[in-house]
Amino acid sequence: MILGIHQNNFETKGFTLVEAVLTFAIIGILSALAISAVSNGAHDTHSIVASQQQSAVQEALVAWVMSQSRVGNTAQVRSLASLRNENNTLSTTNARFNKVLPNPSASDPGVRAGFLDQTAADHFKEFRDSSDKLHTAALIGAAQNLTLPDWIDGGFPTVQLNDETL
Repeated sequence: MILGIHQNNFETKGFTLVEAVLTFAIIGILSALAISAVSNGAHDTHSIVASQQQSAVQEALVAWVMSQSRVGNTAQVRSLASLRNENNTLSTTNARFNKVLPNPSASDPGVRAGFLDQTAADHFKEFRDSSDKLHTAALIGAAQNLTLPDWIDGGFPTVQLNDETL
């Protein structure tokens, strides 16, 4: 013993097994948190875009109602009840959605141009499937879909944003 200090015959070099395990555990936890944050960010982005797409289809439906409230260039007005009946006779979401899409063969210039811009219309068409739900890449990423339910009395037609059932 020199000056009251014990000297060991061995020197410690590197990490002990416990220190190494704790270090790897901490790195693993931090990595999992980082991956989770990135993953949630992508889901949140899809959800925001899905809401924007719902709004775009809703605006297109309202534009359709407004354009159909007059008969041609005449002063004759169609009632909301008449338009609601026309909408509700189309029994599927896809049939109701088709009326807002551009229709190049239509005689009415408003219907010919459509009420949903061509890019959005093409994107919805790209993801059509056998279900009666509207999908896009963002809606699929957010595990959601759009439906156009019956138009109820006392309002305008609505677009519902639904969670996909697993």
